[in-house]
Amino acid sequence: MGYTLPMLKPMITTREMINDFGGYNHNLRIQENEFYDMRNCSGDLYPLLAPRRRRGILRKFAKPNGLYAHEKLCWVDGTDFYYDGAMVGTVKDSPKQFVGMGAYVLIWPDKVYYNSTTGEFGSLGAKTTTGGTVTISLCKLDGTDYTGYTVSATAPASPANGALWIDTSSTPNVLKIYSSTQGMWQSVPTTYAKISATGIGAAFGEHDGVSISGMDNTDLNGEFILQAVGDDYIIITALINAVATQSTPVTIERKIPDMDYLCESENRVWGCSSEKHEIYACKLGDAKNWNCYMGISTDSYAATVGTSGAFTGCFTHLGYVLFFKEDVIHKVYGNKPGNYQITNTNCRGVEKGSEKSLALVNETLYYKARGSVVAYNSALPTTISDALGSTSYMSARGGAIGTKYYISMLHDDGTGVILVHDERTAMWHKEDDIYASDFAALDGELYFIADNTLYSVNGSLDRYGDGAKLEGPVTWYAETGDIGMNSPDNKYISKLQLRIEVEDNALIHVDIRYDGEDAWTEKYRINITNKRSFTVPIIPRRCDTMRIRLWGTGECRVYSLTKTIEQGSEI
Repeated sequence: MGYTLPMLKPMITTREMINDFGGYNHNLRIQENEFYDMRNCSGDLYPLLAPRRRRGILRKFAKPNGLYAHEKLCWVDGTDFYYDGAMVGTVKDSPKQFVGMGAYVLIWPDKVYYNSTTGEFGSLGAKTTTGGTVTISLCKLDGTDYTGYTVSATAPASPANGALWIDTSSTPNVLKIYSSTQGMWQSVPTTYAKISATGIGAAFGEHDGVSISGMDNTDLNGEFILQAVGDDYIIITALINAVATQSTPVTIERKIPDMDYLCESENRVWGCSSEKHEIYACKLGDAKNWNCYMGISTDSYAATVGTSGAFTGCFTHLGYVLFFKEDVIHKVYGNKPGNYQITNTNCRGVEKGSEKSLALVNETLYYKARGSVVAYNSALPTTISDALGSTSYMSARGGAIGTKYYISMLHDDGTGVILVHDERTAMWHKEDDIYASDFAALDGELYFIADNTLYSVNGSLDRYGDGAKLEGPVTWYAETGDIGMNSPDNKYISKLQLRIEVEDNALIHVDIRYDGEDAWTEKYRINITNKRSFTVPIIPRRCDTMRIRLWGTGECRVYSLTKTIEQGSEI
């Protein structure tokens, strides 16, 4: 009697090739060509997988308080302000904000400036208190004193042509001049008072907006525009009845408002105050004047906003000044104080503490909002950080170079990370676990400060270096997501093939981890110098899911990764 042997089903084998490597995607379900975790990888050679460039290590700081790119790179180290590598001024030991306007670099909260053309370093504000006799007189705009005028409630009898009379019959008093041709007294439209004292005007300029206090004549205390200035006098718009003197001190001050965040737009510096819920703009082309109101297009500007909450940042984008709160964007329209308008858009603004995340890539503004990183064009912000998963980040700082947006953030446990979003590929890549406190882009290079050290992203060493050098070979890794999620049966990788190119003295490892085990199993090491395919020997092992990790030190390029997967049974 014959027997019939059972039919054996052939092993189902699939072959998957990845030659278009995606970026970082820290979610539980990701594409086959994406990586759940990575370190020091870059999309510069996309679609290849490659480590980032070696950075330049330029100099060490004692206490970095800020970094900024003007026409040259500038920074504050402790209390020393450096421009183009040279110390040019002294400031307070505190974190700084910088604003550039023409040749000027403005430093906040110190309210000081540096003129990169003349090398002048000084204070934006000014305050002078007299120490001797102060004389007040009625004068013309050129400073010539009026003399021989009559002060009374009734007009002088038989006045000569050009006679002066201060009419006190009404309040305010009026200066009048007699015209014999017309046979009547005519009002002088604008009158001036000269306040004279040694050194009283030396720190000020014509048309400065100042605050005056300490005058015995209280009508001369308050806010005024200086109509003319000399070292020993100032002239303001006012009317006095007689020459007067006083020995009590008089204080003249050009005030600069306290502001939380600042930017520059159309030759004005703009700022905002959370305490006062106000937005300010300086006088056109003059960052020293924030209280100059003459009714002309070059005036200073101030407005109160009605939205609640603190400001969280400001930036100039597409010709508009934007002021951010966490859930509001204020946009300033107009080109002069007479037609400025401020609109409110209720949307995701800048997260508190992430004001330095604002950076411009081409025409798109990127920043850290509450719970996400967003891209803002001109309508509403759009989330770009879905690939970062559910990890919580805060205190973001950002910078841009080319099509890439660099953002450094802190985890809840205080550790840092640098992530890179490339606008060209719409991909993220994760670099190392350091925290950059400031970024600044200049002349095709992006600089940042981390661990009290100044770095250049692309490895530039020719500027700002103090014993500059390239960092050592970069250690990197790229870890896939779970392989096998698309099949309910057991399966195993029977073969891995890599097409790869490795530079001299570089080394690549291939590791595998099965079913969520803690330990990685090394399967292969590669240290070749030419581009070729390698088959990675693997002892078959059935599993539900597996992950592959490529890692190494030094420069390399991975062109493709091919997996041969053999399907098992349900058991």
